[in-house]
Amino acid sequence: MGPIVMTIKTRLLATALAGLLPLSLTAAPANQAEIEQIVHQYLVSHPEILIEMSDALRAKQQAAQEADDTRLLQQYAKTLYHNPADPSGGPADATLTLVEFIDYNCGYCKRAWPSLNAVIDENPKLRHVYKEFPILSEGSVLAAKAALAVHKVAPKQYLAFHNALMAYQGSIKSEDQLAGVAKSLKLDWAAIKTAMADPAVEKTIQANHQLAQQLGVTGTPAFFVGDKALRGAPRSPDDLQAVIQSAKPL
Repeated sequence: MGPIVMTIKTRLLATALAGLLPLSLTAAPANQAEIEQIVHQYLVSHPEILIEMSDALRAKQQAAQEADDTRLLQQYAKTLYHNPADPSGGPADATLTLVEFIDYNCGYCKRAWPSLNAVIDENPKLRHVYKEFPILSEGSVLAAKAALAVHKVAPKQYLAFHNALMAYQGSIKSEDQLAGVAKSLKLDWAAIKTAMADPAVEKTIQANHQLAQQLGVTGTPAFFVGDKALRGAPRSPDDLQAVIQSAKPL
């Protein structure tokens, strides 16, 4: 770190720490250089202050992000939680709904998949919604269209098809791969392929992209439940469960 950057940071810290330093340390110096030297010495002797300041800043930023998320979720709750075009599971009259934005070629989504299933199993009264959000490749778009097409022609088989795509080893790049998955589940691939061309399928994907932009979703997976958001893959089912337990219905 260069001396100019250090000087700027030291001056900022001098102001921030003025209220923390003993009066004997802040009253005597007659010039800026002496103040900066005292601040430097004080920080070297009390490095825990930097940790406290960093923690306080992080907490402030997190609180601001949560407040912004709540405002956005209240604004877009109907589109997020109650779009009939989205595949869903769980009780239709559930108090809370968990939404996931997914891309079938996303490694993080696949790693989060077991945690999501564990949480769904632990919360039978929780409704869950899948937002097809292909962002990684043309293969991702094909997979999303195929999943929505299955939801259209055989809605009861959507979850089986979804799970098969999440468990698929390697990237999905072609319709032939999707046809193989469909046929392994004894689904009518011809009907699925026809439904993939339905303008309503493309409309749903475009609507999900627009909603993602409005909510500040830039990657997958992203989870929303009630007034809470979790951007990125949870480290464990407990992480996702904690968000659900703290969420309030909208």
